[in-house]
Amino acid sequence: MSLIPTTLLIALAFIVVSFLFSKALRPRSNIPRVGPPGPFGYIYTVFRSILDSDGLVEEGWNRFDGKPFVLPSATGEWIVLGRPEDVELLRRSDDSVFNAPMRAKQLFKPDIMFGDITSNPYHLETIIRSDLTKALKSLVPEMLEEAQLVIPEKIGILDSSESSKDSVTVPLFETMISIVARVSNRAMIGAPGCRNEKFLKRQVSVAEQAIPMGQVLGWFPGGWRKAVWKVFSIVAGSKDEAVKLLTPYVVERIKYAQQDNPQVITDLLLRYAPEEDINQPEKLTVRVVHLNMASIHTSSIFTTHCLFQLARMSPDQIDAIRTEIVDAIQSPEGGRGVCNKNAVDKFYMLDSILKEVGRYQSLFAVGSSRFVLHDTLLSDGTTLIPAGSVVSLAPKPLHKNPKSYADPEVFDPFRFSKLRTRNQQPQEEGSSGMKNSFTALSNDYIVFGIGKHACPGRFFAALKVKVILAEILLNYDLSFPEGTSKYPKPFAFNIFTVPSPFAKLTFTKRKGSFKGLSHSA
Repeated sequence: MSLIPTTLLIALAFIVVSFLFSKALRPRSNIPRVGPPGPFGYIYTVFRSILDSDGLVEEGWNRFDGKPFVLPSATGEWIVLGRPEDVELLRRSDDSVFNAPMRAKQLFKPDIMFGDITSNPYHLETIIRSDLTKALKSLVPEMLEEAQLVIPEKIGILDSSESSKDSVTVPLFETMISIVARVSNRAMIGAPGCRNEKFLKRQVSVAEQAIPMGQVLGWFPGGWRKAVWKVFSIVAGSKDEAVKLLTPYVVERIKYAQQDNPQVITDLLLRYAPEEDINQPEKLTVRVVHLNMASIHTSSIFTTHCLFQLARMSPDQIDAIRTEIVDAIQSPEGGRGVCNKNAVDKFYMLDSILKEVGRYQSLFAVGSSRFVLHDTLLSDGTTLIPAGSVVSLAPKPLHKNPKSYADPEVFDPFRFSKLRTRNQQPQEEGSSGMKNSFTALSNDYIVFGIGKHACPGRFFAALKVKVILAEILLNYDLSFPEGTSKYPKPFAFNIFTVPSPFAKLTFTKRKGSFKGLSHSA
């Protein structure tokens, strides 16, 4: 290694360690901390958290018996809460004490990476929370058609190709990211833009970079962050190229979109975009890239985990899922032979597997975090949370609480579909059914957050993932390559967990399979 890079690396390490020492030595509340004592124990815990936040949370949970404790991490300190009354306190939060928007800006650094998109977050608050949910019905045919085109292409089993193999083994997470990106953008910008491989490659790169970089930027003092992001963007690329490639398609939507009869999500954005964003389409395009980032990342994680679980299931279980899919499509309450939103809503078994993936895997070590604006006492009347702190919840202890879930350490793919249909006919969707659906919110299931700041895009994500999974299941058999683990270990980075990027899955074309889902009458 040459002298200059070595010197820069040593200087950078010195800055980071000095920053951590300043945190370790500052006065703190009387809430206990996980990890060894002292400043060196603090720094050790921070570095351990980069790859083992889950282990630290479990250690703190067991050591302090579910009472609040401090988790030092590379993204700052988290006060981890877990008692039911504390979960309810965050759920009812109105941002006057426990503030979610401020915390999201701290954690994900959107204004550093995407510019000013939070002072008027119309692409999140208005579109996703209201208009998109109403438009989901019209998006199903588009997403299904794109899934039918992209799945055989990305897997590498093409019906029209004489050289195409009947069985192919692929790196699953990477493949699902490509498929989800295409399907997401069919809904986001429509065809042919969703098939621009240069744009998709750059957009996927943004989705993969933004969340971990938001964490890495937290390692540096505030004044350093813009400079670090600038250097990273020069070396690895940033959102700018994605914006450049996407803008022509956004301009086309501006010219021809019918806001009263939207065909894609960008059309919905035009309803609320200020004149400045219309006159400078790059500003609108940045919002689309930001929406894409969230849509692609989480959906790909759920799709990958779900396929790994499906590959472990028995042929009888898989046949039961396939039968339910086909019955839902052919039912009068569903699509009468057409795969529409009503039919997808009846894919109870797929819905159950997705929810169990969220419960069992959890996508983060701590979440639903809030920035504390004022000193406040927790509901026990004795624990003081000081202003400037960050409070959060730990999903795995909550999701594996035996008081909430029977046999919580067991992955039960039909856990929620059995609850959903118990004591009622499958076609009847009452409060019990909705409570046990993938997108339902509760204090003991926090994958999508809690309270008014729960993920607004979860309905779109659930619909999209179920369309992709159904198309795969009806046309392919799934298996693990011979000699590989059937329990691919996820990869953890800071507080987040993603599927193993190295694990592979084998897709085999079904003989005489159901020839795809019909997406039009």
